[in-house]
Amino acid sequence: MLSRFERLFPKIAIWLFVILAAKITALVIDAFLPPVLQSECRSDLKKPNDTYPFASAFALKSAPSKRATPAPVRKEQSLRGYTLTMTAVGHPSMAIVVKNGKSKLLSVGDEIDGFKLTEVYTERVKFTKNGRDYWLSMKKKGAVETIRPAAKKKAKSAVDELMGQVRREGDTVFIPRELLHEMHDLKKIFRYISINPVYKDNKLAGFGISNVKKGSVFDKMGLKKRDIIEKIDGKPIKSESDAFAYFNKLEQLNSLSLTIRRGKESKELKYEIF
Repeated sequence: MLSRFERLFPKIAIWLFVILAAKITALVIDAFLPPVLQSECRSDLKKPNDTYPFASAFALKSAPSKRATPAPVRKEQSLRGYTLTMTAVGHPSMAIVVKNGKSKLLSVGDEIDGFKLTEVYTERVKFTKNGRDYWLSMKKKGAVETIRPAAKKKAKSAVDELMGQVRREGDTVFIPRELLHEMHDLKKIFRYISINPVYKDNKLAGFGISNVKKGSVFDKMGLKKRDIIEKIDGKPIKSESDAFAYFNKLEQLNSLSLTIRRGKESKELKYEIF
């Protein structure tokens, strides 16, 4: 009687023969086939050492590089054509600027053609426009224009003569027009009177007089220390520009009235210009 191993051996031998035959067949096929190309995997983060010029190979024009659009050239601005004729450093600080033969009185914060007056000094002022600073200086006078002592004395006597023509008739004070022309000089004005803006509830209520020189034209006009000028020609002074506008055209006026507050009393001063 055959053992169990003797009964299974023929089957095992057959499977071993099949596996051996398959292995031999694979080795034969592999020997006759061409070798398989090995592909190299490159990282996208690493740039190849060699590049191929496809554009030149196919006679193609490379795409034009985009150039940055140049910033528009801003037209340079200046204060050419403006002339600084007078400055007054005080409260408020002011300056007279002339353009095209017309003078304009400016205080700090006022504008002319978009130029804002920001600082006032003895012989120059600073304007700002579009975030830039512009300086305007007074032209220095030459030797020919220098006033000699004799001429200065003559000018002073002329002012004294005009001062003698100021007279009062009733409630009205008469002032010669030539005197106003002589007084159209901020430096001269602030030698004889000191004024400061007066505010109430954050609004301009008028101009307060802190000092008046005795014997000056302002003294003869009836203005006194601690007076507050509230109205000009019956109109309230809403801004410093309102007062300066009258100052600019003062020589052209024939009459003028000032409403002042003196203590608790309101009083109107009338003036005639001849």
